[in-house]
Amino acid sequence: MPEDGPPKDIPDGLIEELALRAFFHDYCVVPVNTALSRGYLGGLEPMVHRLGLQSPVANACKAVAFASHGLKLSRPFLTKKGEILYHELLGSLARSIQNPALGAGPDIVVTAVLLGLYEMIMAGESNPGHHNAHAGGMAAILQIENSPLGLLQAARAGHPLVLNRMVQNNGMFISPSPGGGGQSLDTILVKLGSLWQKSETLLSNPQIPLFFDELYALREETTALNRDLILWQKAQSDNFKPTKVGYLSPSPYQLSPSAGFWPGQVDTYVDLYVAGVWNVSRVARCFLINLIVRLSNILDPTSDHRQYHNDVRELVGDIFASIPFHLTEDLGAFVAKRGANPEIANPGRPVGGLILLHPVYIASQLPVVPPDMQEYMRKCLAWIGKYMGIGQACLLAKAPRVEGQYFACGCMLVWAGLLI
Repeated sequence: MPEDGPPKDIPDGLIEELALRAFFHDYCVVPVNTALSRGYLGGLEPMVHRLGLQSPVANACKAVAFASHGLKLSRPFLTKKGEILYHELLGSLARSIQNPALGAGPDIVVTAVLLGLYEMIMAGESNPGHHNAHAGGMAAILQIENSPLGLLQAARAGHPLVLNRMVQNNGMFISPSPGGGGQSLDTILVKLGSLWQKSETLLSNPQIPLFFDELYALREETTALNRDLILWQKAQSDNFKPTKVGYLSPSPYQLSPSAGFWPGQVDTYVDLYVAGVWNVSRVARCFLINLIVRLSNILDPTSDHRQYHNDVRELVGDIFASIPFHLTEDLGAFVAKRGANPEIANPGRPVGGLILLHPVYIASQLPVVPPDMQEYMRKCLAWIGKYMGIGQACLLAKAPRVEGQYFACGCMLVWAGLLI
C-alpha cells in the first residue's frame, strides 16, 4: 500500500470485500465445541452471506474493520472509508428504531451493535464517542432496560430477537457444569446486579443514615453470593478450566512489567469465549470482596481482611495469566520466548482485547486490588487501544473516572456479541 490511500490497481469493491474478510477474522469466534463455548459474533458471517455483501449488516462490518485497521496502521484513508459507511448507516438505523411499523428484525439489532462497536473503536481521550446512543437503540428495539443486566435477563428469558440459538432460554454465560446449588453464572450475576443497586442506595448517599442491621444483612448477602461464585468456579469440568502452558519470570530489563508480561503462570483456554466467562466470574468475586471489606470496615474497623486480600491477589493473578491468551497471536511462540523480548511481538485478534476490556477496567478501579496490579491493568488497556485499534481502551486506561452509564453501555454492546 502507498503511505496513505487506496492500494494501486485494486477496485473499491475488492477493498470492501477484503475489509469484510478482515472483520470476520478479527472479531468473530466460531465455537469449535458447542458443548463448551457460545463463541462471539459466531453467527455473523452466515448472516452476512444470507443478507448480501452490500446489506446494512455487511456495511456495518466493513465500517468496523476500516476503523480498526485505520487506527492500528495510522491510515486516515481507511478510517475515512469507515466513517463514510458509518454515516450512511446512521439514517436508516434511526428510521428503523423510530418507526415500529417497519418491524425491527435481528438485522436491525445487529446493525445497532456493530455501529456501537464502531463508536467504541473510534473513541479516544478527547472524544469519548457516542456508543451509548447505539446501546440505547438496541435496548429500545429489544424493549429492555438499557443496561448489561437488562440484556442478561433478555437472554435468560429467550427473547425472540436473541440470535444465538444456544443462548435462548439458557442464558448468556453458560458453562457445562452449574455451580453450587445448580446456579448458573447468569443467575449469580443477576443477583449481583440487585446487590450492587442495593449497596449504591445505602452507601453512595451521605444524607442517608446507616443502620447496623441493614449493613450487616447486606454483608451477609454479599458473603453468601461470594460463596456461590466459589462453588461455581470449583464445579466446572476440567475441559472448561484453564490449562497452564508456561511461566513468565520477572524481566531484568524493566522495573514494572509491560502488557502481557506479568510474572507468573500463563494459561490457555478452549477459546476466547471461555476465557471471557472465567474473567467475568473472577472480577465479579473481586467486586463482592471489595464490598465485603467496605461493609466490614464500617461495621468493625478492627476486622482482619488478610484472607480477602489474598483471595483478590489470586483472582487478579488468574486474570493476568489469561492476558497473553487474549492479546497474542501465537501463545506457544510467546511462551517459548520466556520474556526474552519484553514486548508482545505479534498482537492477536482485536476480539481478544474487546472481551478483556471491561473485566480489566472494573478490576483496575477496585480499592481492594493492590496498586501495582491496578497500574499493570491500565498498561494493558493502553496497549489494547494502541495495538488492537480499540480507541475506548485508551480512554479507560487514562481517564481518572468514567461515568457509570458510559461504561455500562460499552459492556452491554460487548456482551451483545454473545447473542449473535
